[in-house]
Amino acid sequence: MGLLGNIERALGVWYPDKDTEPDDGNPLVALAFRDYVINRLGSNWSATGREERELGEPDLLALRNADEVRFDLVTCYRSRMFIGEDGEAYLPWTTQEIYDKYLAYAKAEGNPFYVVFGLHGFADVPKFVFVVPLEDAVIDLKKSVLQQYEIQPGQKLL
Repeated sequence: MGLLGNIERALGVWYPDKDTEPDDGNPLVALAFRDYVINRLGSNWSATGREERELGEPDLLALRNADEVRFDLVTCYRSRMFIGEDGEAYLPWTTQEIYDKYLAYAKAEGNPFYVVFGLHGFADVPKFVFVVPLEDAVIDLKKSVLQQYEIQPGQKLL
């Protein structure tokens, strides 16, 4: 992490804008971030992306090689956060309908289920990475919640 990134982290500057729409419409960006997550998991994991899936199913399945425990992951890259009416920065990442389907899927499958967020920088090299348990990853995720789940450079994702 460069000096600017450390200063941004210390000051809590995550470039929130007054927009209200998520900016992840490009499927190539989503694929690039998913590939980043697979690479970041490293050789202790076997991971596969899921191109064909139902709404509300994870886009990445990861198997921890040591004990063969499966983790279900949703990967989500955003270039910025947004400012809510209350003035707090938040990250909209899904709809209530899809979030409810993720919860139902997680309950039915019984695997650990996380949402991996990349923020700022580029999808293949995000400045900030967060791994949030699904139950804490509400649809309009506040900055104060995200900060609790930040993964530092060099730290294992899971």
